[in-house]
Amino acid sequence: MWLRFLISSALMLPLLAGLAGVILPASGYMPVLGLYEVSFASFQLLFTQPGIIKSLLMSLYTGLIATSISYCLAMGLLVCLYQQKQNSWLFRFISPLLSVPHVTVAVGFLFLFQPSGWLFRLISPYLTGWQRPPVLNIVPDEYGIMLIIGLVAKELPFFVLMALSHLSQMKSRQLLNTSSTLGYGQFSRWFYTVQPLLARRLSLVVMIVLVFSVSVVDMALVLAPSTPPLLAVRILNWFNDPDLSMRPLASAAALVQIGVMLCAALLWFSGRLIIGRCFLFMLRRGWRLSVPASAGAVLKAGVLVLCLLPVMLAVGGLMSSVVWAFADIWRFPSALPDQSGIKGWTVNADLLLMVSLNTACLGIVASGLSVIMAILWLESPSEATGPGRRLGYVIYAPLLIPQPAFLFGLQVMLILLGGDGQTAALLWAHCLFVFPYVMLSLSSSWREWDRAYDDCGAVLGASYFRRLVRVKLVMLMIPILTSFAVGFAVSAALYLPTVFVGNGRFLTLTTEAVVLASGAGRQPLGAASVLQMLMPLIMFLSCAALAKSRLGRFGYFKL
Repeated sequence: MWLRFLISSALMLPLLAGLAGVILPASGYMPVLGLYEVSFASFQLLFTQPGIIKSLLMSLYTGLIATSISYCLAMGLLVCLYQQKQNSWLFRFISPLLSVPHVTVAVGFLFLFQPSGWLFRLISPYLTGWQRPPVLNIVPDEYGIMLIIGLVAKELPFFVLMALSHLSQMKSRQLLNTSSTLGYGQFSRWFYTVQPLLARRLSLVVMIVLVFSVSVVDMALVLAPSTPPLLAVRILNWFNDPDLSMRPLASAAALVQIGVMLCAALLWFSGRLIIGRCFLFMLRRGWRLSVPASAGAVLKAGVLVLCLLPVMLAVGGLMSSVVWAFADIWRFPSALPDQSGIKGWTVNADLLLMVSLNTACLGIVASGLSVIMAILWLESPSEATGPGRRLGYVIYAPLLIPQPAFLFGLQVMLILLGGDGQTAALLWAHCLFVFPYVMLSLSSSWREWDRAYDDCGAVLGASYFRRLVRVKLVMLMIPILTSFAVGFAVSAALYLPTVFVGNGRFLTLTTEAVVLASGAGRQPLGAASVLQMLMPLIMFLSCAALAKSRLGRFGYFKL
């Protein structure tokens, strides 16, 4: 139990300190500025800022709509493809998008949908008659539509894979087969029987996605409007302002960001309750919502196209990034570069090498430590008990609070302790976010492991440590390696923790891509985006190859 307490403390102390470091300046207490009395002047100043209401509403509606669309499309994809082995390749097709950082998808959309982007080059001048790039506000657009599409393309695979993980723990096949014999169609039997049970299990996942979408910064810097920007972006700008008098304003905005998140969560659960009541009303009246076979095939095809469209757009954007990375000269409206080369790589070769090494080292160490902590947590004797499981929800707290709401306060705490910009502090900050994702990936497989194997080892006289190392860890090698790769991808994608805790001393591919997206040449930006794609993908492939070399002879992998 003491081990779980230490891990919980390591996660909660920086979170609480970060919140305190925001609440105190927002309430008027900031001794550096000579402020010692409680006051709400910072909140009054916040709501007098130009366009602040629009920033609040834009953050709320983009995050809420993106999460809702991602969830609905994930359910639609599962309705069409679940239990159909011939379509399993589609799940393998969308899975690699999990390893791609959010900002890489945003940059891909930038390269694809800009007026001079690849999409308009492919159709010009034959369909458009354009010989020069048109003046169109597509990326970023005024209403945040591109940000919503980008978030959907990134979160849809996450919802699908988490839902598949939970479906493996449910009696979903029996429910679907039973409802089919009662005359319910493919869509109605899913939404009447499986969906209500799955929605409960995915509540934590939905909240994680919703909190991130409402307070996203890196994608918003690339795809969202800048007049005014989203609230999270404005908070970042106010925190980075050299004028210290802006800190109470930024702190007040950070607390308002929590309020926006709570409003989004309230609207989500209210909407889920209303929709659930509607389905219950239809179910009690025996509405089977059946459609003819021909119409059902058309409906299924339409749902598949709608669900895969954001994924296909994301893939097209990533392909555009690869093309731009090797385009030395590319005049509009040529469909392909007029001259290809590696100029974008050689100009910033030293910088790209440095940030790649920083990203790799930080990701490997953070994910390795997180996997070790996850194993220690799951092996704790109190893990299986009711109170122990309820205590386990504490580890997801860093994902359920908007990052801008506590990272600045964490930075203030580190400055007071002399740890600002230190490698250990940055590694700690990354583990705050990597560890929960590792637990999400590993916990279900760990708890489902058959303890009969452990009992056999105990009967043969093996010690606890020997049974853990030689039996349990070997049999769970695939989930462990998968969680390690997921942790590496999460670490490689972190932007705000690297900016705040690293204090500008540590550059990663994500921070560099955001800087390059603000006005640098497209070739260096394309090169950084390609490296962002390759690094997590290489990690996933390396873990798969390692698992195959160790377990392939037992039939875990089929060629």
